[in-house]
Amino acid sequence: MTFEEFFKKKRIDLAALEKAEPALFSEFKLHFGQMGEKSFDHTKKYWFNKVRRQYLLPPGIKTEKIHIENPLAEQTVTESLTEASAPSPKLGFVPKFKAANLPKPIPEDKKEDTAANPPQGEDATPKPAYKPRFNIKNMPPKPPGESA
Repeated sequence: MTFEEFFKKKRIDLAALEKAEPALFSEFKLHFGQMGEKSFDHTKKYWFNKVRRQYLLPPGIKTEKIHIENPLAEQTVTESLTEASAPSPKLGFVPKFKAANLPKPIPEDKKEDTAANPPQGEDATPKPAYKPRFNIKNMPPKPPGESA
């Protein structure tokens, strides 16, 4: 982005600023060239409101809407513009991963059957609790001269 485009974006009239305050204009131009757009904007942001009030850039010329004599063609054009510009977003939460090994939900009618007859097989037995490799109770006693 050039110096002129930057001040046009900030709605500041550079010609009026240069005529009224040439020292400030030259300082801005020098610093913009040395810093770049983002750093200049960050360091001089408190100047812009004051300068904009004094040297406001007049609003640009707005073009009038062209009236098409064929209403059907105009309707088709406006419909195609609105359809292309507004894609329908996906609604709802979509997780980034799939949960693995979750138990499948049991239907209501089968819940009664499973209560009376527990299922048989590998899936029916509960997993044993965590068992450490060694137990402190089973460790041999320390000799009397050693410390921890």
